[in-house]
Amino acid sequence: MSPPLPEPLHEPLERLQQLLELLSSRFPDYDEQELSRPLQPGGWSRRQILGHLLDSATNNYRRFVLCQLEPEPYRMVPYQQDGWVACGAYQTAPAAELLQLWTLYNRQLARLLAQLTPAALGHRCEFENGYTVTLGWVIEDYVVHLEYHIRQIIG
Repeated sequence: MSPPLPEPLHEPLERLQQLLELLSSRFPDYDEQELSRPLQPGGWSRRQILGHLLDSATNNYRRFVLCQLEPEPYRMVPYQQDGWVACGAYQTAPAAELLQLWTLYNRQLARLLAQLTPAALGHRCEFENGYTVTLGWVIEDYVVHLEYHIRQIIG
């Protein structure tokens, strides 16, 4: 039997699970044209937004681990989101593969979060501008970021 989750993690983990289910059920409804068309002039397509969420999962997984392992405060490395989306070639990637990869990565991320202790949630992380937050805050921010972009994708 696994230990109970720290109270601050119940809600973010529940929301993460809901978002995984929501996107998995709605994303396949879009045809290739809808997935590839930018949602606004000069913006990303639904496919590229999903790729961005994959990049976000990758970067945040690293943050969640290193914030626990590195001396405090862990200095978070920023990433160039437009460059990552371009390098990932998400616009031409098979949509089903992107969805599967994003889903699997976030399931692993949820496993990582589920084993965090209250002490780990209090570890300090520092942005490049010197702004310091806790790991718990970074986790909550990750879920809020997902909610924002999934709302964009499903309209």
